[in-house]
Amino acid sequence: MALVSISYNAGINYPSPVDDYSPARLYPEYLFEKILLGENHVYELIRGCLHHYGADKEHYDTSIWNPLGQWVNKGDRVFILPNLVSHRRPFQSNIDFMGTCIHGSILRTLLDYVFIATGTSGIVSVGNAPLQECDYDKVTKETGIVNVAEFFRRINGHNIGPYDLRIVKTLWSLFGTVLLERREQNTSDAVYIDLGKDSLLDELFDKSGRPVEVRVADYDGRETMSYHTVGKHIYVVNRRILESDIIISLPKLKTHEKVGVTCALKGAVGSIARKECLAHHRRGAPTENGDEYPKSTRMHDLVSHSLDLASQGGRDFIGNAIRFASKVGYRLLRAGKQGVMGGAWYGNDTSWRMTLDIQRILRYARPDGTMSDLPQRKHIALVDGIVSGEGDGPLKPRAKNTGVVLFSSDICAVDYVAALTMGFDVSSIPLINNAFKSMRWPLTDIQPTDIQFLLNGNTLNTEDLKERLNFHFVPPKGWVGHIEI
Repeated sequence: MALVSISYNAGINYPSPVDDYSPARLYPEYLFEKILLGENHVYELIRGCLHHYGADKEHYDTSIWNPLGQWVNKGDRVFILPNLVSHRRPFQSNIDFMGTCIHGSILRTLLDYVFIATGTSGIVSVGNAPLQECDYDKVTKETGIVNVAEFFRRINGHNIGPYDLRIVKTLWSLFGTVLLERREQNTSDAVYIDLGKDSLLDELFDKSGRPVEVRVADYDGRETMSYHTVGKHIYVVNRRILESDIIISLPKLKTHEKVGVTCALKGAVGSIARKECLAHHRRGAPTENGDEYPKSTRMHDLVSHSLDLASQGGRDFIGNAIRFASKVGYRLLRAGKQGVMGGAWYGNDTSWRMTLDIQRILRYARPDGTMSDLPQRKHIALVDGIVSGEGDGPLKPRAKNTGVVLFSSDICAVDYVAALTMGFDVSSIPLINNAFKSMRWPLTDIQPTDIQFLLNGNTLNTEDLKERLNFHFVPPKGWVGHIEI
């Protein structure tokens, strides 16, 4: 059995961004003296979520309550993976930005309980690998993560980061169409892991010779193909994560144009140090052994080809001119309710495989990049759904006030329940549906029928949950009519 605890408060808001998100009162287990002058309902909601889960229930509301102690041991190396996509974009409202990235108040509450569990000897790190063009300093400041890091540096001397896990960073102008700079950093942190024929991508590579061209936007397709061929599928993970004893994911409850929903499972991409190794889609239409768009047209094929040329170009005038023209064409084809490019539709059969590959790496990979048959670390998740994202996520979702957080020690179970609360049919979402299937390096030993739901401490069955907590999310446009309950 797997338990998923859901705490819901329809009227909840994030605390003010000018503070360090301390609780509003001194709980018996609280380690510090600093509290807020005002309310922090997020802290209360998360605390209640852990309590309803039954975590260390015999000590609840005492000074020795340790709700994460079941998974986090004294002296553990803990890596916290918050969902960070990009800094706030031009013309993006603050509320829509809150529906894109994790909020600092979620991280702060979790860290308080992590430090109770690890004690002073634990090594706690926070980090993520967002989009290559993301300004990391800006996004960690805008989300309040910097405030949280400064609090712990000041109050207990711990340097939690936040660490930028990317190897490649870029700088763009003219609304993201002109490349100004590309540079590498911290290359020694990259660990190369080859899943070989056990990769879920491998069955897509037709041994009879039909071409398969995997792609990820804004990277040279030749580089991406160097990581993937028949019997070879290499992922590049940041070493900091592989050196941990436990990963705690902090995903945002949000839709995703390539896999339907993004939560704890898809959040694994935040561990990838070199994004060029990611297979987001296969070039072309299904008739061409691709899933970039549903139907091949001259315009679709032309733009796809020009995008390939643009990714290979330099930063000179000609390179940027091709890049500008290709991105204009891409955006024109993406316009309207039916506009699909870049694998942003329900027929994408590539991205979910890549995601589950990475999740298996996070659970079974050793720090030296070899895969063990036994799990090497635990992975649990706390989902931020105070403000969620619907529509064309993960980059441009519309904010949706949902007032919910979810916690589970099983990342497959928490995504299953998250999708139900969004109003989606999980059987139509390959990412989640396939996460429960038998495979080498399995992610879970349960089935969806083994999941128990708790809503504010009350046990529900699946039908009760659909009736009492269905937020009716708008799917990404490429998924409309395919995943709604």
